[in-house]
This record gives sequence, structure tokens and C-alpha cells, in this order.
Amino acid sequence: MRKLTTFLCLLLVSLIPLGCSPAKKPAPAPEPKTIVVPDVSGISFKTIDYDQAPEIVRAMAKNLKDSNFATWTNVNGTNYVVISQANLPIGSSVKITDIQRRVPANDFDWVNVKLKYTPSTATGQKSQSSKPIVATFTLDRTIRAISFEVERDKSAGTGAAPTTPRATSPAQHKVTPNQQPAAKGLQLTSPRAGEPVKSPLQVSGTAKGITGTVRIRVKNAGGLTLVEKPVQVVNGSFNTMVSFTMPTAEEKGTVEAFITGNGAVEKEVVSVPVTLLPGTIGAP
Repeated sequence: MRKLTTFLCLLLVSLIPLGCSPAKKPAPAPEPKTIVVPDVSGISFKTIDYDQAPEIVRAMAKNLKDSNFATWTNVNGTNYVVISQANLPIGSSVKITDIQRRVPANDFDWVNVKLKYTPSTATGQKSQSSKPIVATFTLDRTIRAISFEVERDKSAGTGAAPTTPRATSPAQHKVTPNQQPAAKGLQLTSPRAGEPVKSPLQVSGTAKGITGTVRIRVKNAGGLTLVEKPVQVVNGSFNTMVSFTMPTAEEKGTVEAFITGNGAVEKEVVSVPVTLLPGTIGAP
């Protein structure tokens, strides 16, 4: 009996530490990964046959068939870019060369579609048979804005007879800081070159021999378009106010004036370098 009592006491002593062992600390939660999205990056895309596009895409193209257009829509998570070809001059062509993703601000995805327009030597006739170009791409986030940038194929003919350049002296090529060559029909008189500017900005100038509208554009130091708008030419001049998002720090920028021709090709572009002043918190 004495041996049994001793055995039970030893067993009890050996079990006591098991009940007093320290609790294990929970494993730390994994830290969230930071996803860095480049300011400008390329997007993979593919061109499909117009007849294979979804019905809503073809319906959009039919509604715009009588005009030069470029449009975009999203169908079941796939983005579709549609470019008109029907009203281009015979022999001319346009193609999509690149699609870029730009992120000018947090959670703001801007898609820029780059087009190349190749003019023909034929004049006075419009093509009516070419189907619209349709390109598709996907993106992991919602698109907030889309733009179309047109580049003219400089290696192709323009249809005009070539002219022989005249010999000029160096003095004839001298341009003052806020003066464009006289051969151009557009000139910007305000703002002046190097002038510090902020939003809203008054833009004015002259449009010699130009009727209709002139387009005004403000770009930042990275070439990003902050605002673009048309302005009516009245008696050979134009004047307008443009509002844009001011930068957080002072930076260089440009103010441009230009007109557009067939295929939305930019012509007679004139620009003035300016200094963009930073905006205050809460400013538009």
C-alpha cells in the first residue's frame, strides 16, 4: 500500500507542468502586398473581324457609319475599340499601332489608343466599302477614361504637288520667344512664352485664313494632356478660358493651338512653353 501511494504521488508531480505550459502566440498575419502600377504601360490587344464582334458593337458602328469616328465599349468584361474607315479618302488607311494604360492618379486608369493615319494621293473621293477596325483587350481594373491619339504617316504622300523650298538667310528663321513662323495660320498671343500660369487660363491668338474652330490643349511636363477644347474663330482671332487640374508642384508645360483635317489629323500645331503653378488643396 505504501508503494502504491508513492507511485501515485510521483505521477501527480509529473503531470502538473503539463497543465501550466505557456500558451503559444498566434502566427502574425501576412502583410498586404503593395502593387505598383507604372504611369505608362502597354496593353496587349488583338484585331478581330468586324463581323465577329458582338451585336452591340456592330450596332454602334452602324449608327455612326456616316461620320469619321473612333469609339469604345465594354461587353462582358472585354473592351472593344472600333475605328471607322468608310469615309476615308480612297487609298487612305488607319491602323491601331499601340494601346497604352496610363495612371495619372491613384485608382484612375486611362487608356490611350494610338492610331497611324496613312493618306493617299487621290483626292475628292471617299471610300464607302471598308469595314470598321475592331480591336479587343482586357484590363484588371475599371477604365475611367479613354483617348485616341492620331499620328500621320510622314513617309506617305499627301496628294499635293511638291514645292521647291526657297533659300533663306539665318535672319529669316529667327523666332522670338512667343512668336510662331509667319507661314503658319495660327499664332498664340496669350499666354506668353515662359509665363507662369494656373487654372483657369485665358488662351487667345490669331487664325489667319482659318474658319470654323481651333482646338486648344494644355500639357504637363510629361506630355500628358490636362485639358483640350474647341474654340470658335471670330474675325480671324480666338479667345477662351480653359480649366485644368493644377500640379502639386511647379513644373514645365505647354499650351498648344491646332486645327484638325481628314481622319482627325492635327495640322498647323503651334505651342508656347509655360510654367504650371501648383494648385492649393481643394482646388479643382
